This record gives sequence, C-alpha cells and structure tokens, in this order.
Amino acid sequence: MLPDDVFRERLEQTLMGLEAWAESTRDVASVNISASPHYWRMAVVPETEGACPFELLLKSTQTFGLKLGEEVYENERIEDFSIFSKIVHAVADGQVALVEIFNAQTELLLGLATKVVLSDGTTWMRERRVTPRPMPALEILEERRDRWYLPYRR
Repeated sequence: MLPDDVFRERLEQTLMGLEAWAESTRDVASVNISASPHYWRMAVVPETEGACPFELLLKSTQTFGLKLGEEVYENERIEDFSIFSKIVHAVADGQVALVEIFNAQTELLLGLATKVVLSDGTTWMRERRVTPRPMPALEILEERRDRWYLPYRR
C-alpha cells in the first residue's frame, strides 16, 4: 500500500486523465461521473450496439472495482495507476472480449473471463469459475471462445 499522500497525488493525476477521456467520449457514449471523499465512479454506456458498457470505481482504500459488460470484478488492489487509462481506451477501441470456458466434450460452461488487450500489447484478464473447483475431469479438455465487443467509434 502506498502512503496516503502519495496515493492521493497519483489518484488525482489519474482522475484528470480519465475525466479528459470521458469528455472526449461523450459524443459516442453516455458518461456519468460521481465522487465522494471515499470513491470516484465512472459509468459509460456506448451508443453503438455491441460495444462494451463499463463502470470503474476507484476507492480511497486503494482498491478498485470494474464492471465490463455483465462481468464484475471487485476489491482489486490498485498497483499501477496507468492501467485505468489503458483499460478505458482499450474498451472504447473494441479490444475487450468475454471469454466463455467450456468443456470440449460436454459443452458444459465451466467459467467466464474478461480479456482486455491493452495498447502496449499486454492483456488485463480476470476469470471466474461457474462450476465448483477442482473438477479435473472437466477441466482437462477446456475450450475457450472469445466474443469480442465492438469499438465505440465505427
């Protein structure tokens, strides 16, 4: 964890960049920003059908929450402030996919993941299992299917 003054300074710089991005995106998406002393929240709903809506919540506890499409990831530690700008740009550029994880033999849905391909070539990815773990008999033949979202601007 960062000292509080360092965290707040980096958070403020990050928020300025995110708010500038939000302003430049208002022509293709509905953007709602709210804040309190304990959090900063941005909810974005694109006008383009098939593009990925998202919500980003940055908390004073040095954690964040991110909802991409219908998938929610909460209480993630803030380790790198630059990731937020990279994520919002990638989402708007259509570089986000819902990954469905199936058993190749039974077609049983084993899990869901969200993959965001960032401009620097790295990938931010989180996964949740639908079936209880461990299930080695089902997991041995996993098949992953990506369903990509569309860019905000076409």
